[in-house]
Amino acid sequence: MQQSNNDDLPVRDCIVPATRARWLLLHYHIFKNAGTTIEYVLHRAWGDRFVRLDGPDPDSILTAPDILAFLPANPDVIAISSHHVKYPRPEAPNLIVFDVCFLRDPLQRLWSFYKFLHRVPPVDSLGEMARRSDFRPFIETLVGEHPHLVNDVQVNLLANAGAYTRPPSSTDLVVALDVLHRMAVPGVVDIFDESLVVAEYYLRPAFPELQFQYVKQNVAPVDYDTTQGAGLREELGEPLYSELRALNRLDDELVARAREEVRRRYEMMPDREARRADFDRRCEHLRAAHEKMHAT
Repeated sequence: MQQSNNDDLPVRDCIVPATRARWLLLHYHIFKNAGTTIEYVLHRAWGDRFVRLDGPDPDSILTAPDILAFLPANPDVIAISSHHVKYPRPEAPNLIVFDVCFLRDPLQRLWSFYKFLHRVPPVDSLGEMARRSDFRPFIETLVGEHPHLVNDVQVNLLANAGAYTRPPSSTDLVVALDVLHRMAVPGVVDIFDESLVVAEYYLRPAFPELQFQYVKQNVAPVDYDTTQGAGLREELGEPLYSELRALNRLDDELVARAREEVRRRYEMMPDREARRADFDRRCEHLRAAHEKMHAT
């Protein structure tokens, strides 16, 4: 029997309906974690295709279903920043979400929180207290009466959507670390430029035109160096400083691991030093342009 040969037969090409994937950059804006500068970058890159999305009240909470409900009516939006959106990130067919979240040393964050409230018109009793108090009595009041504002806040945000029903535990840290390692763009404020160089490189396949050069926005004045903790220790006194560190043991671990993750990704980049130098030049040019604009 002669065996049939299909080599010369035409191949059938079939096409079925398919929806193109939508790529969304979603910035989880933790208060006083350099989020306004990230918003500046996104607005500069995309204009009206970038939006700030928040709830009607200061303590509103937005979750993944809220984002998914917003997107169909706003098909042109490519980037969202929100103080109120909480993890887990949205998931839907044909939607790819690139989440951005910056973390910060918890005591430096509290210092920036205080300086912000101290200089702006008060909108609540906490703002009024910050306006009339020095840093130490302000922190003493937070520790004594508002534990949700001083106790491992960032771990609680990532693990529990910010709901403070008990002191965060090592179990919450495990959840927060899982969120961290799954982030498209993790960042740390004290290695801000390094974080942005990493973000620029690894977002390039999805957003090839996105550049992260920036001019700092909404920066609180700093009266002393907080990077090593010496200024804060002196300002607060040893007992209160130690108590505050104990209340943020899990946040310290989360931020340390975030630094490790950013640096791991940085070390994987080709030509990383050249990329960093190019980023620094672009930032310098942009700042010079802003200074010239304001001068004229």
